[in-house]
Amino acid sequence: MRPPVDWNRMREGGFDVINNLSSYFAPFLVEMLEVKRNSGFLMKKMEAHIVEFDAFCNEKYPDKRRLDSELAETWIYSTNSKSRTQLTKRTQTMRHLANHLSALGIEAYLCPVRIKIPKPPSPHIFTDEQLAEFFRICDSFEPVTYPRYRHILVPTIFRVIYCCGLRRSEASNLKRGNINLVSGAIEIIGSKGYKDRIVYLTPDLLRLCVKYDAAIEMLFPGREYFFPSELRKCSNIKRVDLVFNHVLSKTSFYGKTSKKPTCHSLRHTFAVNSMRQCLANGGNFDRYIQYLCRYMGHKSPKETMYYLHMVINVIPELRKKAKGFDDVIGGVLHVEE
Repeated sequence: MRPPVDWNRMREGGFDVINNLSSYFAPFLVEMLEVKRNSGFLMKKMEAHIVEFDAFCNEKYPDKRRLDSELAETWIYSTNSKSRTQLTKRTQTMRHLANHLSALGIEAYLCPVRIKIPKPPSPHIFTDEQLAEFFRICDSFEPVTYPRYRHILVPTIFRVIYCCGLRRSEASNLKRGNINLVSGAIEIIGSKGYKDRIVYLTPDLLRLCVKYDAAIEMLFPGREYFFPSELRKCSNIKRVDLVFNHVLSKTSFYGKTSKKPTCHSLRHTFAVNSMRQCLANGGNFDRYIQYLCRYMGHKSPKETMYYLHMVINVIPELRKKAKGFDDVIGGVLHVEE
């Protein structure tokens, strides 16, 4: 039986959230809010969850009369957001409700604190043959009226993204003053996580960038950004993605991979090939991971170790050479995209 609730008193106490509650659990939810507020809890986040849970019960489980595992777990994971923070807050709301019901002598499911984060699918890693074909198509673009710079920009921007392991936003926001066309040093400023760093162009890529800079400067004299746009100051990431997909659609492997490649796959492939080369050459892998972590702008080596999964999956024979890192392979989450 549901407990009696003095709705007028609750409204006077500032519980505006009750105006939106109508499920079987509404009185319990409001009563729980009163108890928590009287205990000094800040309820803004929980109020939003309670309104959502109440609507969920009305829509999906209108006849439910008990907070069981099916109801609690289904609601927790019904959100489009799969972030650990969001799922933890939803779990806490269900645990608060379960504890409140139990205190009233009502049987309720107390969900575990541990969050079930679905493992993200492994991103596409380009094979050497696929990379070669992709860049051949980049080089095949002919001059067009609009955008008049496409045949100059496309072969360069994607090579810089791949060869330097950049995020596409880092390439898009790269200013001309941040790239030294003598030394080949590139300053990455204000990137994800505010991890400023310096990366370097290989000699052949440096020569390509020098040639590109001279050609693009004729079209955009005095430009601010290294990869400019006629509509904006720089080529934004949506435009970069569109061009990438256009190039990809011309490849022989388009639509034939287990996961569709994205522009970010070039960065993934850079990381995997870098680790593969280190392992194959017998280098100091522990020291190399520290270097690669800084080079790619990761917060910690744990983020970089994510790519060890893919090195081993792509090249199983390297598993023996990666022995000793088994303790860090398991449970590493991917937080790149």
